[in-house]
Amino acid sequence: MRTEVMDAPVRVTERRLTERIRQKWAGIANGRLPSLREIESLNLGLDRDFCFAVDMRLSDILPYFVFMGEELSKYSTLYPTGDPRREKTLLDTAIAKIDEAALTRQPVNYSAIARLADGRRIAFRSILLPVSENGIDVSHVFGAAKGKGL
Repeated sequence: MRTEVMDAPVRVTERRLTERIRQKWAGIANGRLPSLREIESLNLGLDRDFCFAVDMRLSDILPYFVFMGEELSKYSTLYPTGDPRREKTLLDTAIAKIDEAALTRQPVNYSAIARLADGRRIAFRSILLPVSENGIDVSHVFGAAKGKGL
């Protein structure tokens, strides 16, 4: 005998931050590149603290962040270009494939184990999502990153 309770689909909340953010982006993208305004209107809840947005038009040698969540700002220490510690921040490591997201116009997942400038090792995941203000060109990349110490 089957009951409705047993037949009801079980809704499991996605554990990974990067997948939750990708799903929300895909929900509004609907086969096109969403605008930053559309992304900002999403209810990201506590996930917003782990998100960032980079303006690709204003980025040159360094990424031009237009938004950085509270939790990520803890990892945003800037070092001069050429300083070997520069590539050893969580945020810089997380955006290592930002050009790929902009050129392919597709989401890019990235995960790795990194050694931060202070010597800590951290396992992290990031997602980079292309965004367009005019519907044609990638103007921003919205992303999320989260890590844990090893």
